[in-house]
Amino acid sequence: MEENILKEFINHGSEERNLEYKGDVSWKDKSPQAKIIKTIMALSNIPDGGTIVIGVHKNGEEYLPNGLSEKNFKTYTQDGVSEKTNEFADPYVEISVKQIIDNDSNFVIIQVKEFSEIPIICKKNGPEGLQRGGIYIRPRRKIETVIIPSQVEMRELIRSAVDKGIISLQKRLHTLGISGSVSDKRDKEKFDSQMGDLI
Repeated sequence: MEENILKEFINHGSEERNLEYKGDVSWKDKSPQAKIIKTIMALSNIPDGGTIVIGVHKNGEEYLPNGLSEKNFKTYTQDGVSEKTNEFADPYVEISVKQIIDNDSNFVIIQVKEFSEIPIICKKNGPEGLQRGGIYIRPRRKIETVIIPSQVEMRELIRSAVDKGIISLQKRLHTLGISGSVSDKRDKEKFDSQMGDLI
């Protein structure tokens, strides 16, 4: 993504379901590191993934792009953040870590891709409530990172995974030279009905 687009995230001024701000924190500090890892897993489990901007401080209801100290700025690397995150994430989470300088201030932007086939699950316990078996998301009702809280979010996640599975199967069939739709509309309606009964 172009740098001028990334800078728009810095100056957006409010958190969204797909956008999280963190202040002047070091990646080497275990507490903020664990919170960032949880947010990465949560963003990977929602449509289109999302972005974390590090260096934006919350002051009351305002978000101030004050930047990171040079010392903290240097602690964020692509390999370091990806390796540590994927010690907890299963399957692997795809992220991009960019160091940005805007108005003489340092920022780190972590872009998180939506899961490709199956939802991301936390595979071991860790600081700040990182919980083995936990499926983290960002709910629509409130901007926060939590373990999946209700049937509404669970249903959204399952449907997304099913849709991805159908697309993947269609691609495989196409590769094998098999034509035709994997399922018709009646099959989908029947599946949705059955899922509604289960959840």
